Amino acid sequence: MNDPSTEPVVTIGRQYGAGGLAVGRLVAERLGVPFYDRELLALAAEKSGLCEALFERHDEKPAEPAFLSAWAVPWHAAASQPIGQQVFFAQFEAIRAAAAKGGCVIVGRCADFVLDGRPNVLRVFLRAPLEKRIARIVERDGVDEAAARKRLRVAEKNRAAYYDYFTDRKWGAAETYDLCLNTARFPSDEAVADLVAAAARSAFG
Repeated sequence: MNDPSTEPVVTIGRQYGAGGLAVGRLVAERLGVPFYDRELLALAAEKSGLCEALFERHDEKPAEPAFLSAWAVPWHAAASQPIGQQVFFAQFEAIRAAAAKGGCVIVGRCADFVLDGRPNVLRVFLRAPLEKRIARIVERDGVDEAAARKRLRVAEKNRAAYYDYFTDRKWGAAETYDLCLNTARFPSDEAVADLVAAAARSAFG
């Protein structure tokens, strides 16, 4: 029986529109491991007893101004904390629980930071030029260019604020990750997934 602590866990940070969700699913298929994106919200709700709608509302969004510092409270979802703080830390605990079960692929939600110190984690960040990301959003979501630009701007502002607030790192900084890829340099999401899966097998195979 395989030791779950040695199975590869791949965390994927991503710019909005760089293909993180599609690539993540493909990497999980190639490695034969579970995939977690919004699935983490249901897991966190189940473990914490909080309503799943709360996790949807706060998902990868910056903390309320009342939260002076994420480091001023214990790293768990204590009932005495503001509800938003409980939501964030319950999600972090769900990430740890998912990784403890064995290999998996986790997209976003500070997973690279939450799993810091685990020897079997490959931390990946996906990026692409702005216009390439706009084009993907237009095609993926069926919106015009103006709407795509607005979605991108709001999503990235939220992701950066969320990540920077809850970690001691800078969202998207190369030194935070093991592998940074410009997805526009590859012919398809499948090609990017092949490279990431190969890197995981090489590092932990």
